[in-house]
Amino acid sequence: MSNFQFLQAEWPALREAAARAESLVMSDARGACFYARRTLELAVAWLYKNDAALKLPYQDHLSALLHEPTFRAALGPAVWAKTRVVKELGIRRCIATRRCGSSMR
Repeated sequence: MSNFQFLQAEWPALREAAARAESLVMSDARGACFYARRTLELAVAWLYKNDAALKLPYQDHLSALLHEPTFRAALGPAVWAKTRVVKELGIRRCIATRRCGSSMR
């Protein structure tokens, strides 16, 4: 059973992406990073759609959405830092030519 089953009732697409990332952690790190980023994208889109206090930035790509000041303030520094890690790992692993076990630098 997934750690994300609790999302099923209200956010089935979010649960599906999160559970997929979770299921791939040991067997396919690159795939897990991709689905973790996909989960982040879905969650951020939902937040912007459902929280009137968040202002849409000048562009609608993930980086602009994450860096928008009202979004950053709503998340707080600890959670916001984690969104950056997920975003960066997701893109780096999708375009990496090295094996996932090698250094990301």
